[in-house]
Amino acid sequence: MAETVLMGTQVTVNVWLADPQAAGAAGAAIHEALAEVARIERIASEWRDESDLSRLNRAAGADPVPVPAELAEILLRARSVSQATHGRFDVTFHAVGRLWQFTHGNRPPLARDIAASIHLVDWRNVHVDPIRGTARLTQPGMQVGLGAIAKGYAVDRASQLLRHRGFGQHIVEAGGDTYVSGAKGNQPWLVGIKSPGQKRTLAALPLENRAIVTSGTYERYFEYEGREYTHILDPRTGWPLERASSPQSVSIVANTATDADAFATAITIMGSQEGMAFVEERTDLEAVIIDSAGRLAVSSGLQPVLRVTPTGR
Repeated sequence: MAETVLMGTQVTVNVWLADPQAAGAAGAAIHEALAEVARIERIASEWRDESDLSRLNRAAGADPVPVPAELAEILLRARSVSQATHGRFDVTFHAVGRLWQFTHGNRPPLARDIAASIHLVDWRNVHVDPIRGTARLTQPGMQVGLGAIAKGYAVDRASQLLRHRGFGQHIVEAGGDTYVSGAKGNQPWLVGIKSPGQKRTLAALPLENRAIVTSGTYERYFEYEGREYTHILDPRTGWPLERASSPQSVSIVANTATDADAFATAITIMGSQEGMAFVEERTDLEAVIIDSAGRLAVSSGLQPVLRVTPTGR
């Protein structure tokens, strides 16, 4: 096991070894996996001035710019999720998102400032040419933020590297974005789902070769004039979800952490009922949703396997 801080969060890698003599090689592979997460951060962080994403943002409205294959892949996958969710997920939200600060004591930006920027939020104005290796933001002032998809992508890349090095039984986790590969010997890995705002585990899921990502509204928010504004913005309006009417926690199981990351955000914006209906219509997603009243909803594919732990163990 190893852990470090990358992409603004704690990143942990656990590898299960049948042969203790492989510990040295496993340690080297884990180091490479963490280096891969750091490499994706250097490419896809909107908070690093030297990143490829920041370079793309600075060129908004101009000609296409060369981008690494990894950034093109993330942007294309983001486009697919945006289309599937009718814009609930939209990486161009950052043009409005940068107006908000989600720490206690803050206040909302002026409504006129949001109105002046919301026209820049439109995923259809991100053009990617994977053959030429270029991307373009068509409108001056557009800004892409990949905080709800790049972490998942980095987790997937780290997991792929570990499998290529021969260590197929592992978990990679980055701030709630988790990919589970293989099993823990002859037992499945168990991934816990936290009770919102508490340290105890509400339930556990046995997973194998699947990702799980949790999006929550209970950790990052601020209160202003009786309303609690969460850090999750609805890209269609430029305004954050309010805690009183939003799911406390949405955990999405998918084939990749990239998809689970993006869909967790979109389904949180949809709300508990619409979000669960969306999941049930798809064969590639499962969900555990805790609504604003604390009620637990579990998608049909997870109901037979979810292990609820009422004692909080």
